[in-house]
Amino acid sequence: MVRRNRMASSSTNVGDIEDRFFQCSLCLETLKDPKALPCLHRYCRKCMQMVIRKKKGTFNCPLCNEECVIPPEGVDGFRTDFLIKSVLECLQLQNTFQKDNVRRCHGCEETKMVTSYCFKCTGFLCQQCSQFHLSNKMVQDHLPHLLNLQTIDVRSLTLEKLTSLTEDPRCTIHIKHMAQMCCETCGNIPTCVACCSFGEHKGHVAHEVKILAKCEGEKLKKMMSELVRCRDDLYELPKRVDEVRQALEANITEQLEKARSEHKRASERILKKAEEDKAVLEKQRKEIIKRKNFFFYQVHRELEEEMKKLKAKYDKILKEKEQNYCVEEEKVATQTGVVDKESSAVLEELNDKLRSYEERVKASRVDNEKRITEVADHSTHTINRYENFTATAKTVQASHDEWTEAQCLPAITAAGETLIEDVKKEFCDLESLSKTSVRDTLMLSGRVGITGSHESVVDIKGVGSGWYVHGITGGSDGNIVVTGYADDDKSHITVINREGGVVRQDQINKVPGSGYPPYRYCHSLSEHLTATVCQSNQVGLYDNRSGKYVSKNIQDININWPGCAMFVCTDRRNNIYVGGSGRDVLVFDDQLNYHRTIKLPGVIHRPRDIAVHEDHLIVCDWEGKRPYTVTMQREEAKVVHQLPKPDVDWHPLSVCTDSSQYIYMLWCEPRDGCILTQYSQDGRQLLTTGKVDDDAWCITTIITDEGEKLLVGTWGSKKMYTFGLLDE
Repeated sequence: MVRRNRMASSSTNVGDIEDRFFQCSLCLETLKDPKALPCLHRYCRKCMQMVIRKKKGTFNCPLCNEECVIPPEGVDGFRTDFLIKSVLECLQLQNTFQKDNVRRCHGCEETKMVTSYCFKCTGFLCQQCSQFHLSNKMVQDHLPHLLNLQTIDVRSLTLEKLTSLTEDPRCTIHIKHMAQMCCETCGNIPTCVACCSFGEHKGHVAHEVKILAKCEGEKLKKMMSELVRCRDDLYELPKRVDEVRQALEANITEQLEKARSEHKRASERILKKAEEDKAVLEKQRKEIIKRKNFFFYQVHRELEEEMKKLKAKYDKILKEKEQNYCVEEEKVATQTGVVDKESSAVLEELNDKLRSYEERVKASRVDNEKRITEVADHSTHTINRYENFTATAKTVQASHDEWTEAQCLPAITAAGETLIEDVKKEFCDLESLSKTSVRDTLMLSGRVGITGSHESVVDIKGVGSGWYVHGITGGSDGNIVVTGYADDDKSHITVINREGGVVRQDQINKVPGSGYPPYRYCHSLSEHLTATVCQSNQVGLYDNRSGKYVSKNIQDININWPGCAMFVCTDRRNNIYVGGSGRDVLVFDDQLNYHRTIKLPGVIHRPRDIAVHEDHLIVCDWEGKRPYTVTMQREEAKVVHQLPKPDVDWHPLSVCTDSSQYIYMLWCEPRDGCILTQYSQDGRQLLTTGKVDDDAWCITTIITDEGEKLLVGTWGSKKMYTFGLLDE
């Protein structure tokens, strides 16, 4: 449970404010010469000087971690919190008087018992001098600033009363003149009308104190209302984080138990099958021996009958048969050894895959926990800033002092604008972090092959006339996402089922002013999120359930991005890879924050599509008519090897991998149509080649109840072909 600060109101007494509100969080003592940061946290001037002493340009607030710019004047450039300073002076004054009421009188300069304190004179007064203040017309303007120490009670002294006792600020240039204006250009310092009209502040942006206080007060009131509306969601976020952590732990345990159980059942099946095969072979061996013995018996009977006459003849036959039976026995024994060897190899492969599966689950868990921690840290810092903001704002409001509001409220509202952005920040993928990005199916098969012909073909419904399909990707909920061109100003994102029926559909406007057509491509990022790019240089995330879409303009990122975006893919760590007509591949995280750029090797002329394969990238070079495997860990990618080409001299168009890391590639030749190829897991061997629809444009894989499937989408006819992947 997050503890909330005690807030100030118009009737708040000075003594009722919690002591920690006046405590420096660095030295843990009462604030001395308090300096306020843009995030409204306060520190002693000396403590703040120690914090920024070795910093250059910026530093982070020790409490909320918000980045703050160091003023050119150093610590003196930070705003002094005059309201808190006044409250501290009053409390110190009361504490001092309670301990000892014998002081040096400011009027007669004698050391005697004092009974009052004049804020205008800034000194103690004895009874006689106090009466002089009350009766003499020369100091009549001191009366509103006179505090009777004999009747003062800090517990009943309100902020409004305190600010009324202190004298209004004077002009920083003309000390004798009361200030009527605030100079915004110089940080809202008090000044007189003469300085603003003719003096040092001439030409600066200046405001009357009453008008500025009223304007800033109304702005703060609206901002406080908006924060109150968002407060429940903010305090609910830590609870959601705890629930997701618990769900992640439960799902990880269940997932690993499921994998181990499946491993145990598969091992038992393999051993059982081996024993059955050996039993059949043993039966065959015994049958051979039985037949051999029976034959010998017959031969011996004939030998007894024709002992001498036929002995030579049957000795020869016995020898020949003995050799034949020995050969058969040896053959059976060899087959038995082969069965043992093959079953051992399959079991070892199964164990290796279970270990690999557990490692990928653990790696995904680390990634998820890192992201959950980032959300938890964000919620903690935001709640801290929210509570400090509301406490500070309500304290200033409670003062009912125009000068206090004019000097403090601009900084408070400036901090509130960034606070509202962080409070409203949504975490759409938070619940999805309770599950890993590893597929639930533990692949226990050998080599995977494509069925000879497609299992089904369906029309993609809801994609209107004149629309096109440029991208296709599978979702973990069994639905499929297709994207493409809608018209000259819009692209479409359509979620369909296996029968081609529309589950939901949205149209997205292209980047204003872009000269590129709105062709859109996609790749699955997580359980319900799809990463997508538009050729008009827009990268975005689409929620398959709600249709929510967030995006960034690639041109707005401070990088040298040539051409237009033409493909996108993701990895198991939820990184997003975006490429285009040049050799630059941009890497984003799952919040669309730009991380780095991978420069493809110079041998690649014009990439058309990419896919993540283990720790490498597979690149389809359209212009060079060749596919490559390249590194992806450093900024300058290196060629690992070139994938074999089919017999035809065609262009590689689209690429994907299945859960066993076999590679599938779509090749196109404008005059002769399209073919589909399958490569080995290391990409060095071309396994199969088959003809597909001449209109084919994009491919992907999807896990179904019947096993893993390969999907092929056509761009103009808008059809979806499904191919089965068989264990060989």
